[in-house]
Amino acid sequence: MGYILGVNAPPTLRQAEQCPFGGHDPSACLLDERGRVVAMEEQERISRQRYGVFEDPTDAIGACLEIAGVSLGDIDVVAVGWDVPRVAAITGEGWSFGSTDAYLRRLGFDPAVHRPELVFVEHHRAHAASAFHAAGIPEAAVLVMDGNGEDESISVFHGRPSGELVRRDRMPQSRSLGDMYAAVCRHLNLGLLNAGKTMGLASYGRGAGLDPFPMLDEEGRPLFAHHADMRQEAVMQAWRGHLARLAPKRLTPSRLLHEDTQSVRLAWSAQVAVEQQLVRLVEWSRKITGADAVCLSGGVALNCSANGRLDGAVFCPPVPHDGGVALGAAWTVRRPALPERMDPFLGSSLRGEVPVDLRAVDLDLDRVVDLLVGGAVGGVAVGRAEVGPRALGHRSLIAMPSVEGVRDRINVAKSREAWRPLAPVSLASTAARFWEVKDPLQRYMLGATAVTDHAREVMREAVHVDGTARAQIVADDDSPFARILTRMERAGLPPVLINTSLNALGEPIAHSVDDVLRTYEQCALDFLILEDRLIVRE
Repeated sequence: MGYILGVNAPPTLRQAEQCPFGGHDPSACLLDERGRVVAMEEQERISRQRYGVFEDPTDAIGACLEIAGVSLGDIDVVAVGWDVPRVAAITGEGWSFGSTDAYLRRLGFDPAVHRPELVFVEHHRAHAASAFHAAGIPEAAVLVMDGNGEDESISVFHGRPSGELVRRDRMPQSRSLGDMYAAVCRHLNLGLLNAGKTMGLASYGRGAGLDPFPMLDEEGRPLFAHHADMRQEAVMQAWRGHLARLAPKRLTPSRLLHEDTQSVRLAWSAQVAVEQQLVRLVEWSRKITGADAVCLSGGVALNCSANGRLDGAVFCPPVPHDGGVALGAAWTVRRPALPERMDPFLGSSLRGEVPVDLRAVDLDLDRVVDLLVGGAVGGVAVGRAEVGPRALGHRSLIAMPSVEGVRDRINVAKSREAWRPLAPVSLASTAARFWEVKDPLQRYMLGATAVTDHAREVMREAVHVDGTARAQIVADDDSPFARILTRMERAGLPPVLINTSLNALGEPIAHSVDDVLRTYEQCALDFLILEDRLIVRE
């Protein structure tokens, strides 16, 4: 039995402004004969084009094959995280790439030499599979929320002990929370794919106690005239009109948005709408499936502020965005043999050489702690890269959150807006000192939480304006983060660090040694942990 290759590849070449139908986050995933993940890569990490908009995942496929030590000829099935024929019927465009063979050629195959079976998986089903099979639990309600699937925006599945996923309900495009949030991002001139910025800005509204604009009715429907069969372009146009009536568009510089009450109120309004609707949807999902545990997926599941307001057993994989449907499509074809919580470190190992003139020395964690206490900002690049949009410790930028001004320094180094927050990380055994622990959401930095009074004293540079933090917990193990945090505890220091992604302005998270070293220079970092070596700027 050969390998299963899962991909997220744009099913059409439509250059629509909204990037519908998989125009972003191309990715690849390779499963073995037991459904175990051998490798997973996102195209952007290799092409260095953020979000990989309208790129095919050919580089990601090549990286997965290299990790596994196999070739395209070893692939039995290619599973695509979109029902491409259904997309063609909905758009009326026909197949943008002509045929099955043409689609395979896009992915690097030569059908005259090797023609694997090509399986198209419904987009929301792929999302659901990526969450349920990654959770390591036998049964759950699975709630999928995004901009759009083929012609739905919200779906509920029942993940059964048999491993089967049964769809229980779905909502049309007009109910899309992702479209609403994207429209607000655009209205604020933050871009369609920068929901994280809008989420950060919304906290200023929470902190100031602003009243939100009305966005959804009591049943979660948009407050504009709509029909259930509206397509995404029409939905986005309707949102543009609604937002223009609420708050006329202004050209406030991004760096000053937090000082503009109207912009903050609009971001806060979108956030409140998502948080309130998410609570309703989770209750509804539990009711119609009879399951207590809930798995979240789809781009809306990246809203860690909303996730953090949920009660009970809630899981979200590290790849809830469209990049994750490569995994879900593959798992739809071949389920994992046993439930097991997903390991996020599935990308390539560090590749490349360190120049001699950088004078790397053996890693000394005591020296690293001394550097951090002295206010240094450093990078960590070790092992296989994490998948998903959050840096979880293998391609991270770190600092001490008690050092005054360190947040501003990091934001300036990365050319981020000064009002954007930074995430704290602590050990699973110590995190409760600093925030309300929500495990397993915080394993992947996907559950924001209120911080303790102690945290306001010792990690003030990682506490957002509304008293919350997008926190991460790490296991008490032998990982670099755990070892550094343990050394801090032994030295009598609060075991908590700032963790943000290792990348410069406009770039994806650093991937190779070259990427890491370029970021080290561009961000003028004070030190760099590169596997078991330490580089300190002189």
